[in-house]
Amino acid sequence: AAQKRLEDVMLPFIRDAVALAGHRSVVLAGGVFANVALNHRIAGIPGVEGVYVHPNMGDGGLATGAALWMERELDGSASPPMPYSNVYLGPSFSDSEIQAALMEAALQSSQPADLFGDIAKALDEDRIVGHFHGAMEYGPRALGNRSILASARDATLNDRLNARLHRTEFMPFAPIIQEEHAKDYLEGWEASHVASRYMTITYRVTDRCRREVPAVVHVDGTARPQVVSRTDNERIWRILDAYRQRTGIPVLVNTSFNLHEEPIVCSPGDAARAYRQGAVDVLVVGDRWVEGTPC
Repeated sequence: AAQKRLEDVMLPFIRDAVALAGHRSVVLAGGVFANVALNHRIAGIPGVEGVYVHPNMGDGGLATGAALWMERELDGSASPPMPYSNVYLGPSFSDSEIQAALMEAALQSSQPADLFGDIAKALDEDRIVGHFHGAMEYGPRALGNRSILASARDATLNDRLNARLHRTEFMPFAPIIQEEHAKDYLEGWEASHVASRYMTITYRVTDRCRREVPAVVHVDGTARPQVVSRTDNERIWRILDAYRQRTGIPVLVNTSFNLHEEPIVCSPGDAARAYRQGAVDVLVVGDRWVEGTPC
């Protein structure tokens, strides 16, 4: 009922804004647009040709929008700002910093010769992998660099992983998928759909998606994807590709690397702490592999 009331109130506002502005593309920011089901309904409004949800759709997005508007006013530019090429804008850490954090946490690590193949093997064996690499994502969504990855083939994963992370049953998991195969799993997806790259909108799923990766299908038959191209994030694309070559499936579960009500991990020390708390079976930090009981 709350969801329906939200949509009943918001959709007329959007329809009126589109009519008044005379533009068919809609840019959204503000905390309410973290509601991906609402964003899906907005995309379906007659006359709307495109929906872009700022990757940091909360108050941070409103501040960014205000700054962009003022820049436009001051320099008189007629050209709108372009979407980010990626949102890996946060802090990153060197290998020496990673090694120091793991040693401080009494975690032994190795550097596998075939890291992507080993990750794919662990996922195929239904182990949960914490993946920490490069710069942290901007905004509230985990987009591969601070993510928990898992196989999406078992529909019971939601219950098992939610219990492990102390999350509620109302927190479904999202798919991360190679761009080349997105149309096979998401109805109506197009490469121009920028919002799909940031987990900010849902799609109806195909029969293949329901059959192969039921763990990422919501009860209403939709999924909230992160569609990844090789240029967006080559490392995550290669992990997906290694898993696809092993299983025939280019889709994984991607959820934020944290326990419930804790912030997403930022530093190698945060990742090590989450591992020690049992969030994941395998920890991949940079090119380092951690598995087994801490020292």
